[in-house]
Formats: sequence, structure tokens, C-alpha cells
Amino acid sequence: MSDLPGHTPCVPAHLTRTAGEFLGRRPLPRIIASRSVVFLLGPEGSGKSSVAVRLAGPEPMVLDGPGLRALLVARARNGRFSAGVEQAPRLLLDDVDCLFGREGAVRLLGVLLKDRSAAGRRTVVVQGPADDSLVLLYPTVAPELRASVLLRFPVGRGRRLFVQRECSRLGVPFSAARECVTMAPWTYSSVRAAVEALAGGASAG
Repeated sequence: MSDLPGHTPCVPAHLTRTAGEFLGRRPLPRIIASRSVVFLLGPEGSGKSSVAVRLAGPEPMVLDGPGLRALLVARARNGRFSAGVEQAPRLLLDDVDCLFGREGAVRLLGVLLKDRSAAGRRTVVVQGPADDSLVLLYPTVAPELRASVLLRFPVGRGRRLFVQRECSRLGVPFSAARECVTMAPWTYSSVRAAVEALAGGASAG
């Protein structure tokens, strides 16, 4: 039985947000919470792994790249997916990529997503590092049952706020880390590393 809330509007849902907008205290956008399948894309370091767990809900079954490949091999051999995967209330497929030219894998994953979405079971599909070929799976799920989220890095004030939070967390004066606001390339991990280096230098001194 589905644990997804509310009525599902019969329109596609495509949102662009930062990780911070999903990881705060606010509830998930209703349009995202109501869809049974969510595709999550974004550049490396944009917070996809953390956001995916929030989107999936508590205690999801997680299959990463190797786990997903093993799942497809077992499906081809046995003629069906395991009941555990088919019936898991919440399933997170992480690092999904390299689907271009792999019609068999797209078809099998499409069957899994279609069946789970028809049953109202939550599935989050996360872009892997190689490419954005998970978009090939979009047509396998009815538009009113799916949503896509594109994560982006913050800009302007959002970058400044993130740097300030990291400075506060590590006890570094913002004045010492001000250049982190405009560093390039700008990622969450690069800012954390820079502020941690400043904190380490201060403690060593």
C-alpha cells in the first residue's frame, strides 16, 4: 500500500534547487512528496547523496552502481526482480549512469520503475558520475507519477551564507575566509576544505 501523501496532479514536475533547500527543516515540496518516482540530477559535489536520502524517506533500500549491475544480471538470469526490491516501500538507486546504448538495461530498469510507481512505492533514481543517461528512464514512468530534481550550487548570498555557516562550525572568522565566497570552481567540498585548512592553520599557530 502506498505511503505517498495526497492527490497527485496530472502534470510533469521539474524543480531546480540547491541541496540546502531540501536539507533544511521545511517539508519537501508537495509536488515532490506526492510522486512515486523522483529522478535526481546535478553536478558532482552538489549534494545529491544527502538529498537523495531525504527524498527517499526513512530507511530506504539502497543500491549503488555495483549493486545495481548485480541486480540487472540477476533479473536477466531469473526472469524477474527479487521480491525485496520490487516491494521495498522506499528504494534508492544511486550512481545510475552509462545507460546510453544499453537498451536492455533501460528496458529492465523501466519495468521496475513502472511496476513500483503503479503500486505507489517510492523510488529515487540518482545520476551517476559518468553521464546523465538516467533521463532515458523518464518515459518508462507516467508523467503524473514522476518528478525530476536538478541540484545546483548556490550563488550570491547563498554562497556567502554557506561559507559563514562553515566558519561558525569551525570557529574561523568570516573575514579570514571571505575569498571562499568567490572561489572557482565553487563546490561545497572545496569550501569545506578551504575553511578546514584555515581552522587547522589557526590551531597550529
